[in-house]
Amino acid sequence: MRNLILAAAVLTGACAGEQNRTVSLQPPDTGPSGDAAIAVDPDSRDLLLSWVSGDSGSRHVRLARSADGGDTWSEPVTVTPGPDDVGSPHGESAPRLVAAPGGRLALVWSQSVPVPGRQWPASNIRASRSLDGGRTWSRPVTLNDDTASAPGTHTFHGVTWAGDSMLVAAWLDERGAENFSGHHHPLPNTANEPTSEPDARIFIAVSSDFGERWEPNRAVWGAVCPCCRVSLARRADGGVTAAWRQHLPGNIRDVVTAPLVPAAAEPRRVHRDDWEYPGCPHTGPAIGIGEDGTRHVAWYTGKPGGAGIYYAALPEGTDSVAKATPLIVGSVPTAHAALQPLAGGGAVVALDVSPEGSREIRLVRVDGAGNVGESIRIPDSNGGTYPQLAVTKAGDVLVAWTAPRGESTALALARVPLRR
Repeated sequence: MRNLILAAAVLTGACAGEQNRTVSLQPPDTGPSGDAAIAVDPDSRDLLLSWVSGDSGSRHVRLARSADGGDTWSEPVTVTPGPDDVGSPHGESAPRLVAAPGGRLALVWSQSVPVPGRQWPASNIRASRSLDGGRTWSRPVTLNDDTASAPGTHTFHGVTWAGDSMLVAAWLDERGAENFSGHHHPLPNTANEPTSEPDARIFIAVSSDFGERWEPNRAVWGAVCPCCRVSLARRADGGVTAAWRQHLPGNIRDVVTAPLVPAAAEPRRVHRDDWEYPGCPHTGPAIGIGEDGTRHVAWYTGKPGGAGIYYAALPEGTDSVAKATPLIVGSVPTAHAALQPLAGGGAVVALDVSPEGSREIRLVRVDGAGNVGESIRIPDSNGGTYPQLAVTKAGDVLVAWTAPRGESTALALARVPLRR
């Protein structure tokens, strides 16, 4: 317990005498569940939590609200009308939640579409909106507009709001691929270059009226690593920036960012990892944009001798390669990160790996000068994956993750003080 208190004191910036501690919270769903997303209501500062609930054949996307930092939750609202509307849990393609002023919420998720003769299903991008703070939801619509053709893959998505009333969704799309294999894993034969698995393109759909009508799809960027999520972040000016893992010549799988709204631009590498890998590692970057326009990015690289999760801060207007700050390095397997910029600079990052390479949930704070505090392990998070986080109105961090439960998974929550 003493080590936990000391670690919490480092994370929060409090003196060692304060009795700061991580609090495990009761999630709003205690059944089979996972794939959390967290947002903050910009009007009330309430926490909004979405997740996938149920076993195979009964899965739904649900949403609940908390006004007290996660201590209690509203009765969950079911967003999806049918049990076949959301795919199997997969943190890289979990539902994404958006909260805009005036009680406007949006959820975007991936729907599995079984295809006879294929090992892995095809997929659609689905979306629903609420105009009353999440009490009621519109009937879901399919955003990819190629559903009349052969089933394809549309998943690993991001979504945010732009301007005043615009929604922007982006996903990895393989329509038109000559060698369509459905799903991706490292190939047993790596002699081919780049690989025999197809790259993806990033497609987007835009709604100027917060999800009532959607414009036709547009392909924006190509040569994208095909199963690492694309992440979107809203800027203070109402624009949108994207981050993803690019497939560069030589089988290099490095993370890039680029403006998307109001206009798409050429992607720029966040850092020159030069990670050569013959497949897709299933780990996309996390991005958040601070009040001053700084792009905060956290990502995984598996480069031999430098594997781990790294962080970089790119000031507004900077196109040069950033300094990569190590958060967790060593004998680290493929890992995932979530990130939240902090008021006044810096960020807090959630990870799903320990320095020894085991699965657990940790938080790391980086201050505005780039100094890294000691990481804090979330108690009872062994085996946890795909963390998500938000800063509460009291200034604490709420972190949610997918926890193992026998042959299934369960939603897990904890709150960590974050006082200056």
